[in-house]
Amino acid sequence: MLSQGTVLLRIGFIILSLSSFGLLMENKSKAGILEMIRCLVFIGVYKLGYFRSQFSVLGYAYEVLFSLCAAFWGIQIMKRITSFKDKHH
Repeated sequence: MLSQGTVLLRIGFIILSLSSFGLLMENKSKAGILEMIRCLVFIGVYKLGYFRSQFSVLGYAYEVLFSLCAAFWGIQIMKRITSFKDKHH
């Protein structure tokens, strides 16, 4: 049985995920930022115990995957910022 807070967090994460995926599919400029936020939110909420898996191996895989995704989008955002600065100088 899940608590009301856990259910709301999961619903919020699903909405955040769908919004992020939509922006990515539409190739919007803010999509990378939202996707990085989504990955970091997942890691934080997972560490707090709201998204725990019954399989400990999956838990480690989730942490690695979402950490890599957050790093990837962080790098993409930094590339975009530096290329924007280079174009305007």
